[in-house]
Amino acid sequence: MTTVPFKPVSDASRALRRSVAVEPPRSLLEFSRRFTSEEACEDYLFAVRYPEGFACPACGVRRGWALSGKRLVECADGHKTSLTAGTVMHGSRQDLVTWFHAAYFVSTLTPGLSAVQFQKQMGIGRYETAFNMLHKLRAALVAPDREPLADEVEVDEAYVGGPEEGRPGPGAEAKALVVCAVELVRWIDPKTRKGRVRTGRVRLEVVRDASEASLVPFVTANVASGATIHTDGWQGYNALASKGLRHRPAVQGKGKDAQYMPHVHRIFSNLKSWLIGTHHGRVSRKHLQAYLNEYAFRFNRRFWRGPAFHRALSLAALAETRPTYDVRPRGA
Repeated sequence: MTTVPFKPVSDASRALRRSVAVEPPRSLLEFSRRFTSEEACEDYLFAVRYPEGFACPACGVRRGWALSGKRLVECADGHKTSLTAGTVMHGSRQDLVTWFHAAYFVSTLTPGLSAVQFQKQMGIGRYETAFNMLHKLRAALVAPDREPLADEVEVDEAYVGGPEEGRPGPGAEAKALVVCAVELVRWIDPKTRKGRVRTGRVRLEVVRDASEASLVPFVTANVASGATIHTDGWQGYNALASKGLRHRPAVQGKGKDAQYMPHVHRIFSNLKSWLIGTHHGRVSRKHLQAYLNEYAFRFNRRFWRGPAFHRALSLAALAETRPTYDVRPRGA
């Protein structure tokens, strides 16, 4: 067994080494060149798990040795710590190279990746194994310290899945009601000097029904107090004004009113297209929340692909919930 000591270094050199170690890949080519071995993945995972330097969780000693290729760190007092303990990767027979590819694909590829595609691309023997890996990553893609949406937010709900889209009808038992909140970002176009609005961050969650008891808690949990909330005229949102939010309901109609809340409607349209295009509409209700986590995570980081991979790996390394093929993930 090969051991590599973590030698004491000055604070300056330690900070420099750490900044180099956790620099995220800027392209697929760079990713492929960097993470070609178990050892390379271990080094990166170590930097992700111990950004302030190693400290033994058993005794607090800050000196340790990496047990190369074993996913273990041994401290100076002889305690061994698994690099994957408490992560979605713990107990997996798949190597870290495969896990890193899964995290990169899920967090950076615009159309995402189905389990069938991932199985073929990585040469994984069983579909269930490929699904479980992607599913565990998807379920973990919710930052516990994420900031709530602010300023102006559009909120609406829609049925997702089933043979036909829309309100309850034939095939309604296969549908799931999803509520979406979209942050609006207003800015001045430097060329035209005119004010414009673009879509900011999004939040998506499967809810039991369209009642006030389901919709209001979602909004208050994801939107900052004092924000302006745009909704349609559905009565399930009426209590928002009493929750410290500026509620601006509007009944949608034809003509000019038909374009009300275009941002949230566009999110739903793209979400449904993604589920049909990448996953062929075969996402079950019990697994849908994990797919919503993935969609929102990637959309919110669409301008920062490299950092998105690093963030996804960080969340996967901190995740306590590790759903399996038959288990529904905890809601976002």
